[in-house]
Amino acid sequence: MKRFEPLKSLPPEEFLREGGVTLEQFLTLRDLVVADLTTERLRYPIKNRGKQVRRLTVEDKLLLLLPYVRHYPTFQQVGRQFGISESSAHKRYERSRDRLIRLLRLPGHTAAWAPGRLAGFLDVTAHPIDRPTRHQRADYSGKKKRHTGKAHLLVGVFRLQILAVVGGLGRTHEFHLFKQARLPLAPQVEVYADAGYQGIHRLHPARDIPITTSKRHVLTPDERAYHRALARLRIAIEPVNRRCKIFRIVKETDRGKHRHIGLTWHLVAGLVNLRYA
Repeated sequence: MKRFEPLKSLPPEEFLREGGVTLEQFLTLRDLVVADLTTERLRYPIKNRGKQVRRLTVEDKLLLLLPYVRHYPTFQQVGRQFGISESSAHKRYERSRDRLIRLLRLPGHTAAWAPGRLAGFLDVTAHPIDRPTRHQRADYSGKKKRHTGKAHLLVGVFRLQILAVVGGLGRTHEFHLFKQARLPLAPQVEVYADAGYQGIHRLHPARDIPITTSKRHVLTPDERAYHRALARLRIAIEPVNRRCKIFRIVKETDRGKHRHIGLTWHLVAGLVNLRYA
């Protein structure tokens, strides 16, 4: 079933709403997947043998994955659209997901040491998950009052490119998640974070976080001016969170296995970097 042909004639904004990327970016993804498949078949020719199942074109494989990530339907609905079973749609999604994560690899931890890297944002965003059957307390977020998964984002200041993503449990504090991530930030990189990262100065000297207040410590006019300036800088990371949450798979309640949340966020971060490169 070739579903790509009628979609090519859609208006650009309609195609963008369908899969979260433009037609040109879709074609770029297709070329990357075709080149990767060609290399894989040349390296492992024996994988082409065996029972022949109903094959989908490369375009249809992408059209199975992208609308699923963008709109988050059930695999029963996806399978009905492509004339395959629910389990087959799930397997093909996972294969395409793993391939795109590898092709759209994030700059990674070493990006913090790249020449010219001067500053970055740190932030944690959460999305709801189904209540787990075991170890429920580890996934329960007292702030959100429900079970959630978390994603720790390292974002470049100037291009707002997502450099690294680390998944975590809903109960894990932002600063503990930062320590678990072990991001090897270069000492000269200025890090802007929120008040949840109190104590980060022990791990990274170049940081800017809000000053803690109490009844005995009232902010001075200079400290209030510092807070306003920091807030004007940090507000730039909110559009990045919004770009990720456009993909409903990381906004609505996660129905999959919770150990795959990190893979889902890596896929979404790669698509966001492609969309806003």
